[in-house]
Amino acid sequence: MVAEDIRYNASVVRGFIAFSRVIGKLVLLASLAVLVGWGSNLQGLQPVLDSSLIMRVGAAVAGLIAAAAMLLAPRAPRTSIVLSLLLAVFGGAELVGYVSGWNGLGAHGLDRWLLVATGRPFNHMTPVAALGFALIGALGAGVVARCSAWLREVCAFAVIAIAMGSAASYGPVLAGGESDLLAQLPVMTALTLLLLALAWLSSEPTRGLTRIAVADSVGGAVARRLILPALLLPVLLTFLLTLMQSWWRLSPALTLAMASVATGGTVATMIVWVAFLLDRSERQRRTVLALREDAHTDGLTGLVNRRGFDETFAVLLAEAIPGTTVAVLMLDLDHFKRFNDSFGHQAGDEVLRATGRLLRGEVRPRDLVARYGGEEFVIVLPDSDAERAERVAQRILVAFRQHAWPLRPVTVSIGATIAAAGEAGEVVLHRADQALYCSKQQGRDRLMFDGGPCQGVLAAGPVLLP
Repeated sequence: MVAEDIRYNASVVRGFIAFSRVIGKLVLLASLAVLVGWGSNLQGLQPVLDSSLIMRVGAAVAGLIAAAAMLLAPRAPRTSIVLSLLLAVFGGAELVGYVSGWNGLGAHGLDRWLLVATGRPFNHMTPVAALGFALIGALGAGVVARCSAWLREVCAFAVIAIAMGSAASYGPVLAGGESDLLAQLPVMTALTLLLLALAWLSSEPTRGLTRIAVADSVGGAVARRLILPALLLPVLLTFLLTLMQSWWRLSPALTLAMASVATGGTVATMIVWVAFLLDRSERQRRTVLALREDAHTDGLTGLVNRRGFDETFAVLLAEAIPGTTVAVLMLDLDHFKRFNDSFGHQAGDEVLRATGRLLRGEVRPRDLVARYGGEEFVIVLPDSDAERAERVAQRILVAFRQHAWPLRPVTVSIGATIAAAGEAGEVVLHRADQALYCSKQQGRDRLMFDGGPCQGVLAAGPVLLP
C-alpha cells in the first residue's frame, strides 16, 4: 500500500483499525458497568464507585456516547458525527456549568429527577474530565467528517496531555504534595480519555501524524513499538499502583519505590527492545546488500556480471548530464578458445582472473568494468570522449603486452564507441560490438572505433601514452 511518498504496511494498517474497534468496545463495557453499578444501588458497590480510581457517573455517560460514536463510524458515519457533537455539547455544558456556578446540567432539574429515580445523586464528571470529553467529541466529529487534520491532531494531543498530566501528578501525591490534578481526573477516566484519543487516531492511521507509525520502514516499526507503550504505561502504572495502595494499604514510600522500579524497568525494556529491533534491521540490511552484491558480481573475476552491467549501464546513460558523452569499450581476449584447448580450463580461468585485475588497474574507481560473457569484457567511462577512450584502450593494450603471462602471451582486441546522454543502451552496445568485430578483422591486438568500414584504425605495436 503506497500513498504520497510513504509506503504503508497493509497488515499494520488493519491492526490499527482493529485496535480502535477493540478500544471502543472496552470503553463501552466499562462505561456500562459503572452505570449499571450506580443504577442498581447495591451497597457493596458504593465504596468502589466512590473511589478516586473509578470514573464518575457523568464520565461514564460521556464514555458511553464516545464509544457508540466510534463503533458506529464505519457503518453509520452521520450518526457517529451526531453522537460526537452531542458528546462535545455534553462535555462543554458540564464545563460551562462549573465555570458559571450552576453545577453543570443540574440547573435543568436532572439531578433531582435522577435522585428520585435511582435513590442516588448524579455524580457529575470533574471539570478536567468535561474538557477532555468535549475534546474527544470534537476529535471524533473531525475524524469521521475528514476535515481539518491539524485541528484533529490538536484535540488528540490536548486529551493525551490531560491524561498524561494526571498520571504524572501521582508521584508528587505519593511524596506528600498536592493532589489537585489527580483528584480532578480519576485514573480510570484518564485512561479512558487516553484510549479514546488513540483509538480515534488509529481509526484512520494513514492520515495525520499516525502515518509514520504504519509506514513499512524501520522508523515505522520503532514508532509503533514505542509510542503506544510510552503513552499507555504511565497511566496504567498509575492505575495499578493506586489500586494496590488502596487494597493493600501500602505506605506512600513503598508505593513510590515500586513506581520508580516499574518506571525504570519499563524504560530499560523499551531501550533493549529498540536496540534489538535496530540490530535485526541492520543485519537484514547487510544480508540484502551482500546478496545483491553476489547477484551482481562475477565469481571468477570479481568484476560486475552481465546482470549488474545491464542495470548499471542503463542508469549511467539515463542519468548522464545532457551535452556530455559516455565512452564504451568492448574487449575480447584473442584466440582464447585455442588457449583453453591447449592448456586447459584451469589455466584459462587464471587468465580471466588476471584480465580482471589488469582492467581494474587501468581505469578510474567510478568507471564500470564488467565481464560481459565468456572471454568478453566491457568498460564504461562516464563523462569521457574519444580522446580519453583512446588513452584508456592504449594503456590496456600495453598492460596486456607487458604482463608476464606464465604460458604464452595473451592479447586483447578492443572496439570503442561514444554514446550521448539518454541514448539507448542496446544501440550503443551494438556499435561497440561492431567496432570489436572490425578490430578482429584487422588483425587483433588493437583498438577500433565504430563508424564506417573499419575507420579509425590505430597502429598496432607497443605505444606508451601518458
